[in-house]
Amino acid sequence: MKKVHYAWLICAGATLLMFCTSGLGSTAFGVYLPYLVSQKGLANAQISQIVFIRSLFGVIGMLFVNDLIRRFDIRRVVAASVLVTAFAFAVFSMAESFPGYCVAAALAGTSYGIGGMVPASILISRWFNEHRGLALGIVMASTGVSTFIASPIITLLVENLSLESAFLMEGAFVVVCGVVIWILVRSEPECLHIQPLGTEKVSASETYAHHTADRSLLLVMMFGWLLLGAAVNNLHSHLSVLYQSVGFTSAQISAVVSVFGISLAIGKCCCGQLTDKIGVFWACTVLFISSAVGVAICCLARNTGYAVACAGVVMVGFGVAVGSVATSTYAVESATAEDYPRIVSRFQTVQTLGGLVFATVPGYLADRTGDYIFSYVLMLLLVVVSALILQGGYLVIRKKDRQVAVGTKAA
Repeated sequence: MKKVHYAWLICAGATLLMFCTSGLGSTAFGVYLPYLVSQKGLANAQISQIVFIRSLFGVIGMLFVNDLIRRFDIRRVVAASVLVTAFAFAVFSMAESFPGYCVAAALAGTSYGIGGMVPASILISRWFNEHRGLALGIVMASTGVSTFIASPIITLLVENLSLESAFLMEGAFVVVCGVVIWILVRSEPECLHIQPLGTEKVSASETYAHHTADRSLLLVMMFGWLLLGAAVNNLHSHLSVLYQSVGFTSAQISAVVSVFGISLAIGKCCCGQLTDKIGVFWACTVLFISSAVGVAICCLARNTGYAVACAGVVMVGFGVAVGSVATSTYAVESATAEDYPRIVSRFQTVQTLGGLVFATVPGYLADRTGDYIFSYVLMLLLVVVSALILQGGYLVIRKKDRQVAVGTKAA
């Protein structure tokens, strides 16, 4: 029987990392928001401020993550980030007021910034020369799986025990995950005296661009990620309160969030597979269309029922996978191997920054309009405009890279 390459254990460790820091600490956290409103008396604007603070500290963490990895080694950085996530849930459980929740959100954001997509993407790029899209899809899918698994469990714990107990038990679970991640993850193949998966077929240099894209093109791409981040980082965060604001029950909201989570997981796996099979451009085109249609259905939440809501979040979940998996795949084809960590960090940082800039808008509008419908209309526009910018910029970058490749061979 053929021996399983250790790269797949790295994939498992990175998946568990994202499950905790990005999934439980961010994507799946939306299920708590209606309870913070109904049980703790927080206003919609305060809910959005909590999301804003988490995004802010996520951006700050991403600004320093490459320096931390160079100084302390990626294995130590990701293990520490998971422990910070666990501590954030402990603080959430002890908080009695809005400032306390803000402190916890800052910790959760920090853990996501230093232990989220950037180190996970770097780990996959170091360990996979082949099947990289699939591996990235599996890793990023963990955030959707966390939502699907955690939402009904959290709802059950809150309604049968307490909000505080749910936070505390989730923190304890994250500590256990941190131990498993420390056992599985190794910083690079050389630590085990082996080569990345697929080295015999594809060298590491062949999986990256022939040259790093021009500064002007990278700035265009970063603007596109900024706009997309404003949408995708707030779509999932406000799904629960969107449907609460139009009269859905707690059980229906939990089901809608769970459906979104499993769809997100499937979308991320499919994005990785599609990228490997049909290329970045067409894979992202499929996901952008799905996300736009899904968000449009969410905009009709006031006039549609439970079944239509589920259909909408299926398309949203499948589509917004582009906001996580594609940052890495776009970066791979926009930068050389040496520049990849810097470029992927920039793409993911500005995407999180977009979420930060828009984070307080939905709650502010909801307090004035009575629901989140208009916010979702704005997010639909952001998805469409960002898709045009990113896809157009990508085509220009690939065209110039092919020209460089032809010139290099001719020389």
